Amino acid sequence: MPNQKNLKIPEHIRSRYDEIVGLTDTFCKAHLNDEFGDLCRKMAAKLSRKRPSPLERGQAKVWAEAILYTIGRINFLFDKSQDPYMDS
Repeated sequence: MPNQKNLKIPEHIRSRYDEIVGLTDTFCKAHLNDEFGDLCRKMAAKLSRKRPSPLERGQAKVWAEAILYTIGRINFLFDKSQDPYMDS
């Protein structure tokens, strides 16, 4: 897991980031691996630094799902020949 301080999460959105990352971490631990968890945390951190941050709007669960889907899609998670594999 990357050091949280290295991700430079703005203080005003820290609790929202923690909520979203809590959901992605739980899913990655149960169904994927640590590498996917790290990538999800990095993507959430990047989104939290945008001005204005899109993470401030919408439901945390929807953001977590969108991050997981995006990371999975670009890392061939839905390709049966890859490991790990998940059906979309």
